[in-house]
Amino acid sequence: MVDKIQFYPIDVTYKIIDEKPVIHLFGRTIDNKQVCVLYDSFEPYFYVVPKKGFDISDELKNLRVEREGSAYSIARTEMVKKKYLGKEINAIKVFTKLPKDILILREELRNLSAIESINENDILFVNRFLIDKNITPLILYEAEGSFVAQKLKVSAFMADKIEQFSTETFLNPRILSVDIETYMPQYKEIEPEKNPIIMIALYANDFKKVFVWKHFKTELDYVEFVESEADLIEKFKAAVESYKPDILTGYFSDGFDLPYIKARADKYKIKLDLGLDFSEIKIEQRREETAQITGLTHLDIFKFIRKIISGTLETDSYSLNAVASEILGEKKHDVDLNELSADWNSKLENMNKFCEYNLNDAALSYKLAEKLMPIISEMVKITGLTIYDVNRMGFSQLVEWYLLRQAPNFNEMSPNKPTNEDIM
Repeated sequence: MVDKIQFYPIDVTYKIIDEKPVIHLFGRTIDNKQVCVLYDSFEPYFYVVPKKGFDISDELKNLRVEREGSAYSIARTEMVKKKYLGKEINAIKVFTKLPKDILILREELRNLSAIESINENDILFVNRFLIDKNITPLILYEAEGSFVAQKLKVSAFMADKIEQFSTETFLNPRILSVDIETYMPQYKEIEPEKNPIIMIALYANDFKKVFVWKHFKTELDYVEFVESEADLIEKFKAAVESYKPDILTGYFSDGFDLPYIKARADKYKIKLDLGLDFSEIKIEQRREETAQITGLTHLDIFKFIRKIISGTLETDSYSLNAVASEILGEKKHDVDLNELSADWNSKLENMNKFCEYNLNDAALSYKLAEKLMPIISEMVKITGLTIYDVNRMGFSQLVEWYLLRQAPNFNEMSPNKPTNEDIM
């Protein structure tokens, strides 16, 4: 018997299962349950354009590449008619077994003199899937298939078919905001390897907590004491898992809060496996530092404001105080953070004001995310990208992805990005 579920996709990734790439679409069902919709019938591919008059079918069929003890070959090919820069061309759609095979095979194919160009080889597999299957995150879809057992924190549904059910948009994702305060000796640099986290605040409309690992007298009902910094990190992890947010947000949380928490967790050998597939927070340093959690969208609202809406703001400062003041009409609490470490050492009776400050920062981040969510969701619908990707792209990249999304509607094959040599 075939089951059907209706769901809003929020995050997408893939995993290799039984030597096959399986798409994982994490989202919420129409009855507000977390789910992961699996799809295992999408093949990675790219295009090859042979030079006029050349037949390269045998070369493609017989291509074998050895790299570090592994063999790579083309799974199958398909002749297609495409438009390229407005002209009709004959192209070869080259399918591979795994997404990573594309990088190896394209390099080998560049050595064949009979090839005019190799196209669309740098589109990430999950984005290729979203484009080809015309799936837009946050829009309502229906999946046909059956529930299956998978090592996930949410129900898994293996889909035979995924189709758009309506244009209804997921407007109220479950958002949780995080903000940390750390120990920092006066005039010293921030050093997560050496200095502990003093407190962690979590905020949502229906959840307010500040976790602290030294005891002091307080009447703040949202303050909860733990016995050590390691317990503090464990408490943070447990609270996030219990709240089950769709979005974890913060202000400069890519560059500070989440990398700092991860660094301190590593120190205590705590597995920060917040991913819905039990994976840990992934910190990457490319052009900018990023923190990613599988199935749980990390929205650094500072980045969205700086990259996307900064031109509409009157303030020249992107500080949380300046931005919150203009957008929300609210401000940060006025405390001297230079006193925090000294008070932590010897004047714990002063810690209440820092707890209030910590929670307020988390609240401002939450309110900014909530306020800007309609704009973010529209950007998602225009580009077809996830919130995570929209959050970390500039306008030129968003325009590029919009064009890539539209190209199949015109049967157009996308040109390659110019190399540095082309630009110069």
